[in-house]
Amino acid sequence: MIRQPAVAGQFYEGHPDALKVDVESHLDRSAQKEDALGCVCPHAGYMYSGDVTGAVLSAVNIPKTVVVISFSHRGIGERYAVWPDGAWKTPLGKVPINEPLASKLLKGSSLLVADTETFAFEHSGEVMLPFLQVLRPDVDVVMVSIYPVSPLDDLQTIGREMGTAFTETEAKPLVLSSTDMTHYASAATAEKQDGLAIKQMLLLDEARLFEVVRDNDISMCGVCPVVVMMACVKKLGATIARLVRYENSGKATQDDSSVVAYAGLIFK
Repeated sequence: MIRQPAVAGQFYEGHPDALKVDVESHLDRSAQKEDALGCVCPHAGYMYSGDVTGAVLSAVNIPKTVVVISFSHRGIGERYAVWPDGAWKTPLGKVPINEPLASKLLKGSSLLVADTETFAFEHSGEVMLPFLQVLRPDVDVVMVSIYPVSPLDDLQTIGREMGTAFTETEAKPLVLSSTDMTHYASAATAEKQDGLAIKQMLLLDEARLFEVVRDNDISMCGVCPVVVMMACVKKLGATIARLVRYENSGKATQDDSSVVAYAGLIFK
């Protein structure tokens, strides 16, 4: 099955030439690259969060396969889903699904199921693909969706089972989790709130991250995908996390009174 682009021309340019130029404008081609097991990237429109995504992915050696962990803003379909086969299309062309790895995840997981409905009309994974296509034209992907309100035990189980599956693969994929940070607060409030969450990501403590976001009512929409990613890369041996960039939408709107904030991190 070919998944057609849902937000081309909205969150990012709909014409291939314009899209490539836009992606390039957010990349740092001079950045020193490093191997990574996982990362956090935001998923807003490129004019708002593209510089953060670009900074993260410019600094990473993109492997042949990237596992994109996103979520459904609409909460439709299965709670924990994998797109099983075919390809995802953007204006830059088709990104093939790594079907053997998708199948391996499904067989090795007690919670993930094959489903396409949960990805319908959803942008939180799709907006990552043009960056990957520009940086690694032969990239393939596994698209995973995690319900945005889920028990911590489920999230850690999914992440650890994914990590187990990846230990049995010859080449490790990059595990990319999709989230924005605080929504619709002043820039100062957002930075203070998000600092609490970022601290736990830097400590590689996904359980405390989950608790801190919940207990402080931080509107980090993709905390569940991030928890899964962190549990996964820790299973793979990650011991270091670093914050690459933190910004908010006020940079684009020139209004700091109500922003959405974005953080980009690398785990290795």
